[in-house]
Amino acid sequence: MNKRMTCIRHHGIMNEGIPLRYENAPVITKEDYENRIEKLLSAASQYSHLLIYADKEHFSNLEYITGYDPRYEECMMLLKKGALPRLIVGNEGMGQSQCITIAHDKVLFQSLSPMGQGRGKSQKLTEILEDYGMEASAHVGVLGWKAFSEDESDDPKHMFEVPAYIVKALRHNGCDLENANGLMMDNDCGLRIVSDTKTLILSEIASTKASRKTWNFVSGLKEGMTEIEASQMFAIDGEPCPTYPNICFYGKGILSPDYHRILKLGEPIAFGMGYRYAQIHRVGLYVRDFGDLDMKYRDHMETLFATYFEAVAVWFESLGIGVTGGEVWSRVKEVIGSYETFGIALNPGHFIHTEEWLNSPFVENGTAVLKSGMLIQCDFTARPASCMGLGVHLEDGLILADQVQQEEIRRLAPDSYERMKNRQKFMREVLGINLRDEVLPTSDICGMMHPFFADLDYLVVRAQGE
Repeated sequence: MNKRMTCIRHHGIMNEGIPLRYENAPVITKEDYENRIEKLLSAASQYSHLLIYADKEHFSNLEYITGYDPRYEECMMLLKKGALPRLIVGNEGMGQSQCITIAHDKVLFQSLSPMGQGRGKSQKLTEILEDYGMEASAHVGVLGWKAFSEDESDDPKHMFEVPAYIVKALRHNGCDLENANGLMMDNDCGLRIVSDTKTLILSEIASTKASRKTWNFVSGLKEGMTEIEASQMFAIDGEPCPTYPNICFYGKGILSPDYHRILKLGEPIAFGMGYRYAQIHRVGLYVRDFGDLDMKYRDHMETLFATYFEAVAVWFESLGIGVTGGEVWSRVKEVIGSYETFGIALNPGHFIHTEEWLNSPFVENGTAVLKSGMLIQCDFTARPASCMGLGVHLEDGLILADQVQQEEIRRLAPDSYERMKNRQKFMREVLGINLRDEVLPTSDICGMMHPFFADLDYLVVRAQGE
């Protein structure tokens, strides 16, 4: 074996004695949303108008400036300086959008409604847009959920992911239009890349809840359970989940939970869940020790787990205000040798917001600089070819916060601040991961790698001297 794992016996998770008090959660106010719109319009000075599209899955840009996500249909928001925001909704949206606190106009466009509902009482989209000044003289920035690069297109500014009928209506009116998603989502300057203190606290609360539910899930696993039976241990409440809970007892990836597939000793498992601003996930082995594995896997898996944990530790230690994403990417590569050979297909981590994946600065030669206020996920699965399909994955969240922002967190949400400082201390003193002061973990299982999910009292740690 190239590398051996170091484990300790440890029972439980972090912060078990600190209750989660939802009454301490901050409220995003009307003034907060108005301030966000003002910042967006200021950043969008090259455009005369903005059009923001949203639907059930791609809601985050709209929710950021209004607090509304159209769970039942599609929606659009029109913005321009000196005018009220104009919300375009379908039939159900007329009532569902009453949660919006900012001043705005509301226009019915029934084509946004599901098929079979009433139509014919609203204006054509071209007329609605023209009434807001979106005509031949307009330069419109269009926001949906994805920007594009020159690697994908010779003309990425004019590549659109929103429905074609919207683009067609704007062009029919003679508008000049561009993809403007970078205003919200660009790694360097996107407004949602750096969060205010209230959002950081909401992330800590969401991640605390998700990590504790994930721990309850894995703690309750029993051989012979079906995936659907096990899924009930997440005890999910009514708060929206950006991704549905993943329970996979080997065989179908994330197409789960299955009604019939059962948990067996010696097999790999994947599980996790998230709320807005938080995602927790694990991939590993339902074994009591490596002896429960088929002989052909044993040596490979110990080497994989040991190397992977060192890569995770280095990833956490590399994070800091002023560090570039490319530097973090390179530090991980120094540990694993090759992303491709080590079986890491995606980035080693990413930004998170109300959606599970906002963007990622962690790319080769990436120049995006990490800043205070960022919500970051440790998230990279390794499945080397040498392990014949078996893999390992640890996903947890953290925030970057300078001393000024940490003091704001401590003042507004002392419970959240205490939990994050406890996690920071645990990761340093128990796991051997030397976090910088500005790195505040938000998950109660952050960095905790359990190699044997059938015996959770084993915990991987850094060997002394590493």
